[in-house]
Amino acid sequence: MLFCLLVTLPAGAQNVGRVPTVTGLTVNQALEEIAKAKYAASVEYEYATVAPGVVIAQSPDGGILAPAGQQVKLIVSKGLKLVEVPNVVGVVAADAIDKIKDLNLRIGTITEVQTGDRFVVKSQDPTSGKLTVVGDVVNITVGIPKLVRVPPLIGLTLEKARSSVEAAGLKVGDIKRTATTSTDLEIVKTQNPRSGVYRYEGTPVDIEVWSPK
Repeated sequence: MLFCLLVTLPAGAQNVGRVPTVTGLTVNQALEEIAKAKYAASVEYEYATVAPGVVIAQSPDGGILAPAGQQVKLIVSKGLKLVEVPNVVGVVAADAIDKIKDLNLRIGTITEVQTGDRFVVKSQDPTSGKLTVVGDVVNITVGIPKLVRVPPLIGLTLEKARSSVEAAGLKVGDIKRTATTSTDLEIVKTQNPRSGVYRYEGTPVDIEVWSPK
């Protein structure tokens, strides 16, 4: 006995097909494949590590059943985003670092050289104005003050202590006076930093002196 099974398809089902997989194709190839499958397409561009003009994503995904004429959204690579390296030479190091990071670049090597400058950028690599990829590094060389030795001041008169501090390339900081009847001169009682240690040129040295009543 022969049986026949009659299946009635829903209206329009004959126009349902599978969305082609086009990721990895160039945008022109993808549009051609989508048109062949009788679908529409829209294209958006995004920065990516993939070569420019290549489809990096699609929606719906390839292989999905969809009616003819449905729109397939394509995301196409614009390639790597380029930015112009900023000029940070002559800028204080902290501000230079912020300026570099604001452009989504990274700080590479920071080289310190004793030039007498107070933490100012002396050179950079890459140089300013060069186009580079977002996320690349910028190396900087920073000038720092020279290190000088703090002189011994205890027992000196305040006047001689000032001269000694300035001759060392430092500067006199706060002066605290303690009254005494045992001297007619202002004599250094304590100092900070202590003698013999090294500090950057221009660092203040605080002094406490015995001061006559």
